[in-house]
Amino acid sequence: MKYFVIFLILIGTMGASFALEPEEISLDELLMIKLHQTLSVESLDVEFSGIEDSRCPSDVTCIWEGRASVTLHIYNQTQYQAITLDTNDAKTFRVDSYEINLIDVLPYPVSTKDVSQEYVVIISVSKNTPEIVLPPLKQSKNGVSPDLINCKSTLVLIIKNSNGSPACVKSETKAKLFERGWTATLL
Repeated sequence: MKYFVIFLILIGTMGASFALEPEEISLDELLMIKLHQTLSVESLDVEFSGIEDSRCPSDVTCIWEGRASVTLHIYNQTQYQAITLDTNDAKTFRVDSYEINLIDVLPYPVSTKDVSQEYVVIISVSKNTPEIVLPPLKQSKNGVSPDLINCKSTLVLIIKNSNGSPACVKSETKAKLFERGWTATLL
């Protein structure tokens, strides 16, 4: 009788495991990846391959909070990249049209316990939408003050001497225009 009960439990467990459908991962969801695990999001495969954790253990008082650096291997249809994200500075990486953000690294270290095999990173993967910045003259015509005009990330703002109109130029061009008297100030 006890073998029959064990047999039924075994059959029930196997049936339940086959009934589970694979979880579909979509963009902008929080993803939990265990150490040495790979998840697929659209055309990217993301593998959590390593960690350096110098964060201060939760049961210790430290002068410096420390940081955790996570190594992810990113595979897309044409290339492979190893990237490093960390909890203090570099939390975002862009690859192709995707942006990968490090949200958290768990568990937090404890001085009395080895958590090296329990690490999980929480990331989000989203589409990288380019920042839309209007040209400086359109911003000015829309009532934006010249000193508050935004330029694309690769350009810098200058103001023309003769009429006060704004322009966004490369930093090398800015120096040349300053030398020629086109702009009076280096903003």
